[in-house]
Amino acid sequence: MQKWFGAVFPILSILLLLWIEQSVGVSYGVKTVAKVILFLAIPLLLFRATKFPFLRFQNADRKSLRLAFILGISIMVLIIGVFLLLQKHIDIASLRDDLLQSGITPTVFPFIALYILIGNSVIEEFFFRGLLPNLFGQSKTRFILPSFFFAIYHIAIFLPWFTLPILMLAVGGLWAGGLIFQLVNEKCRTILPSWIIHMFADVGILLIGVYILYFY
Repeated sequence: MQKWFGAVFPILSILLLLWIEQSVGVSYGVKTVAKVILFLAIPLLLFRATKFPFLRFQNADRKSLRLAFILGISIMVLIIGVFLLLQKHIDIASLRDDLLQSGITPTVFPFIALYILIGNSVIEEFFFRGLLPNLFGQSKTRFILPSFFFAIYHIAIFLPWFTLPILMLAVGGLWAGGLIFQLVNEKCRTILPSWIIHMFADVGILLIGVYILYFY
């Protein structure tokens, strides 16, 4: 049951979210509710008996946390640097229009940014770095598939904005990032280190969002 869920449910969830993201004209709030249901509510109901050991943040050791901060800052700088380098290959006008049509306006952006930084990051870490690896047990699949699902999931977000080569580069970077996230968690068996890295990465993305919404 657990391995079946770990392999099949993410695929179904990602396909559903991709459909919601690209085919249904709904607001960012509706998309967020769908994500919370699929990535958090359903797993919490189905696997509450496991008590989710990866949420025991007190198990995180100082070395893992220090590494998380170093990697997080490095990834944040890398994200901003790559954006600046590849900016001319990104359809920023289309990206901005898509954000506005989704209800992400300059007025509400600060509130959405706060949710992305704290709420969205912990939901994704719970699902991709906590629940799925835990369901696969000690199999090496626990590194490969969750990171792959994490990367593919973001296609739903990136699809309209990038050319195919840039899209493939983004997905490959996310897959590699997911592997790094998971490896950092290995020693302490908790998602706190990867959550820290994830938040730093989101800071980089949100700073790009600030530029697009307020200065482009």
